[in-house]
Amino acid sequence: MKLKNILWVGILGLTLSSCTFFTGMKSNVAEDGFLYVKTNASFETVMDSLQGKLNDVESFRKYAEAKDYVSEIKAGKFKLEKGESNSSLLDKLIDGKQEEVHLMIKNEPTIFHLAGSVSKKIEADSAQIVAAILNLAKSKNLDTETVKQYFIPNTYNYWWATSADTFVEKMMKEYDKVWTPERQRKAEEMNFTPLQVFTLASIVQLEASKTDEQPKVAQAYLNRLAKDMRLEADPTSIYAYRLQNGFNNKIQRVYHGHLAVASDYNTYRVKGLPPAPICLPNLSAVDAVLNPDGHDFVYFCADPDKPGYHSFTNDFEEHKKNAEKYRKWLEENNIK
Repeated sequence: MKLKNILWVGILGLTLSSCTFFTGMKSNVAEDGFLYVKTNASFETVMDSLQGKLNDVESFRKYAEAKDYVSEIKAGKFKLEKGESNSSLLDKLIDGKQEEVHLMIKNEPTIFHLAGSVSKKIEADSAQIVAAILNLAKSKNLDTETVKQYFIPNTYNYWWATSADTFVEKMMKEYDKVWTPERQRKAEEMNFTPLQVFTLASIVQLEASKTDEQPKVAQAYLNRLAKDMRLEADPTSIYAYRLQNGFNNKIQRVYHGHLAVASDYNTYRVKGLPPAPICLPNLSAVDAVLNPDGHDFVYFCADPDKPGYHSFTNDFEEHKKNAEKYRKWLEENNIK
């Protein structure tokens, strides 16, 4: 009798094992896509996220339960491949074989714009990212404007399940990589702090859309600073206006109302650099400031004959003619 019971148990075990095996081998993923598993997600939350992504959700549930997935849940962005089996998908989830996300940081004007953009790519939400940046600012005795210098536009690889603190920590490491001994030396020779370099670079970034012209534009601004002239940079007056009136205003053309804004950022009204960057500048603009062109021009104006480039001169009368030519071009093209 005992032997008979043992045989039945063995047969039952083999049957269950076979069922699990065949359930695991079952092709189940309905289409290519991604599964996002949040930090501390429950098993039921994961199952809810799989609705519509699997042909047979219940077969995956039974297989995952049999493999004790409930104690192995890992956060991340996981790639789903059409026709993938329950076994293949579960192995991926248990092993944490997640996909990296390519996080592109652009020339955002404020940390709030930055946080909103980043939150679309990683798990942390914009409020958490802002809070982490503010903690960084506090630790460095900075404010919401000056802390922008630590975020260098580029494309970075992150895991989707990245916290706000981890995001900021990685950006700090990238910032440290930028400030090589050579860049530090050049900044010191110019009597510029890193913040001042980034601030001028932000103006160059918005003034010169062509990377090959950025060193020339940077030199013109440096020449103005050396001559104790106002920078009179249009992007600074636009930034000052938007700080006071909101960033949803699309400005294609600078008017006297923009130039008249009372603000430390408006270099038409104040001498020297603004107190902080007016955007997150690319590394090309930073290097343009540290490696300027070497000319002695102080005036420049957008050149309608060479879109994206400028006409440079030291003759104010010639500069006024260049400016009038550009204004006429704006009118002819109905740019308001």
